[in-house]
Amino acid sequence: MEENKINFRSIAKNILISFILTILAIFVIVILTKGEGFFGIFFEIKPFYLVLAFLMVGFSWILESVIILLSLKLVNKKILLREAINLAIIGNFFSAVTPFQTGGQPFQMYLLNKNFNVEYGKSALIFLIKEVVAFIVRISLFVAIPIFIAFFKFEFNLSKGVNLALNIGLLFYFLISILIILAIFKTKKLALLIEKIVMKIFPPKTSEKIIEEIEKNINMFEEGKKSINRKNIKDLFVIFILSLLQWLTSLFIPVILLKGLGSDSPILSIIFVTIIFLLSIVYVPTPGTSGAAEIGIAFLFSSFLPRQPLVTFILLWRFFYYYLTIIVGGIFLLKEFLKKRKIKKS
Repeated sequence: MEENKINFRSIAKNILISFILTILAIFVIVILTKGEGFFGIFFEIKPFYLVLAFLMVGFSWILESVIILLSLKLVNKKILLREAINLAIIGNFFSAVTPFQTGGQPFQMYLLNKNFNVEYGKSALIFLIKEVVAFIVRISLFVAIPIFIAFFKFEFNLSKGVNLALNIGLLFYFLISILIILAIFKTKKLALLIEKIVMKIFPPKTSEKIIEEIEKNINMFEEGKKSINRKNIKDLFVIFILSLLQWLTSLFIPVILLKGLGSDSPILSIIFVTIIFLLSIVYVPTPGTSGAAEIGIAFLFSSFLPRQPLVTFILLWRFFYYYLTIIVGGIFLLKEFLKKRKIKKS
């Protein structure tokens, strides 16, 4: 992927699609809930809660940057914190503007290769480890839900349609997570399966080149795995703790916004519903999960707020969780692109 081949038109199209889907979803929610007059609610929120939400987003980016630094350390690679921040924010941007959030890690791997000479096999290992640790964190929180219900006697009734959507989302999440784990522990077997598929889909010359590239990166991936030993256990544990903290920041953003809008719902109840929402929505195929995310929030969080504040809450959460990433990530990407062009000209 060359920097001058970044498809800015495709990025702009995906952002526009996500924005249109958000507007349509909000329009439907306003009609169904009769939540007109929600704009006035924005001016009733105390600035303290908005500042706190901004800080939580920034803290999440810093945590991800440190996770990247520690993950690189596992394969004996070092970069500066500001470089890791740049990597994290641009990766988040590409995840936000691609279906299934698939664009972030490939572009981060590209940047690691071009800017820091990290082989693709090793960078693939880095991000797979990062994903597996994040998966363990999410599963740990998900497993805690029955304990949560038992201790706090919390009940949350959903319609059959919403329950079905949640179950499909969770099933898809677990299937993808299993593939990630297989990629780490059964790398060669998974590679052989991919190679067989490639040979059936592509003509001989093309499939030969693809398989050659796969084999090269698999070898580097395996070498990277060998570099992880007992000495790295401490780093892996720190990555787990930081991933847990990062996920908790995502869980507390809706808590902060709901409190800012005057909701007196218990914090643990909000966190419980947020866990269910984030796990089930993650693999919706629209850019930034737009459309489905807004409707999902409306269904799941309607018991916490009246109609007008609910619409305001949806817009605020989507801004902090998604559109802020696009704005800041877009600025970082533009700086990276201009820097590359300047180097190329000189």
